Amino acid sequence: FMELRVLENNKRSRRNLGLDCDEHSSESRCCRYPLTVDFEAFGWDWIIAPKRYKANYCSGQCEYMFMQKYPHTHLVQQANPRGSAGPCCTPTKMSPINMLYFNDKQQIIYGKIPGMVVDRC
Repeated sequence: FMELRVLENNKRSRRNLGLDCDEHSSESRCCRYPLTVDFEAFGWDWIIAPKRYKANYCSGQCEYMFMQKYPHTHLVQQANPRGSAGPCCTPTKMSPINMLYFNDKQQIIYGKIPGMVVDRC
């Protein structure tokens, strides 16, 4: 006869959330970098709140294997090896921010503005 033991593994594997870097990082791969947008510094006085927020941005090079993930990119590189396959270090997840601002009729508006924060590259 055969004895089997079943072991439970309650650990969940963590998804790749991309790299987070800062201005002191020596990372050359695609990273999310911090960026604070200051509306007052822009002179955008119609924005009541927030006066500033963390927007973040993506920058860096993409690995060759990442580029090969998409058949179209592979074909473009084969057809024109010296050409560009287009941008790849771009946001893959973004989120909104809530804002309080004046519209063109000087009415105070509270709204959720989509695509204002880079969460992942």
